[in-house]
Amino acid sequence: MTIDILSDLVITKVYSVSTLYTPENTKLKRNSRERWAAVIKYEGETVYSSNGKRFLSDIEHIVILPKGCSYEWQCTRSGLFSIIEFESESTFYEPISFSVKNGEKILKKFKDLEYKRNLKRPTVELESIRDTYSILLVLMQAVEAQYLPTEKQQKIAPAVEYISQHYNENITNDELAAIAGMSTVYFRKLFTNIMGVSPITYVHQFRTEKAKEMLKSDYGTLSDVALSLGYSSLYDFSRDFKKHTGVAPSKY
Repeated sequence: MTIDILSDLVITKVYSVSTLYTPENTKLKRNSRERWAAVIKYEGETVYSSNGKRFLSDIEHIVILPKGCSYEWQCTRSGLFSIIEFESESTFYEPISFSVKNGEKILKKFKDLEYKRNLKRPTVELESIRDTYSILLVLMQAVEAQYLPTEKQQKIAPAVEYISQHYNENITNDELAAIAGMSTVYFRKLFTNIMGVSPITYVHQFRTEKAKEMLKSDYGTLSDVALSLGYSSLYDFSRDFKKHTGVAPSKY
């Protein structure tokens, strides 16, 4: 999914932010792009083609050109565009187009970043990376807005949010059902139907994911991790962790 590709990007450097003009019918073919780019065509229109797909670029369609992708582009209506060129080790095989309703606001972010780089302040490199992430975040949020929760998902949302905030406490089905405003029997059935696992299994899975994060850091002993996640003993933590990952926490 597009949002997963961008969420994994680690930007190490912003090379340039430029505003350019392309006349109508200008064409270019590019093989295996050497770095990432974000493009907003705020005057006119350009069409990118790759792997039999077409990607529109105008004020309502922001295009990301990934490192490693090959494509052709043609300016179908002349005008200006802004482009941010940046480095990331991640690669992808074709352009990515985002439909947005706030193109003018996104354009302002491009222009503000270009202005900051022109000033050449000591903090410009860090600001450039921060502001590029900010643009990507707006694009990712536009994708998320297309996948609003269903009515049933909204019913269990308070319980899911509660779990994310209280995962290290002793959580019961009755407690979660009360938070969601329904009977325990109906809540368990609805939750399992939507999430694919029972509420308590979901709690254990959530704790396991948090444990993975803790084990990747200099957090402390396994007993510290277990207690921080709400387990009464290292044995219980190790049992659940191995159940959901297939390996003991000491081996992870």
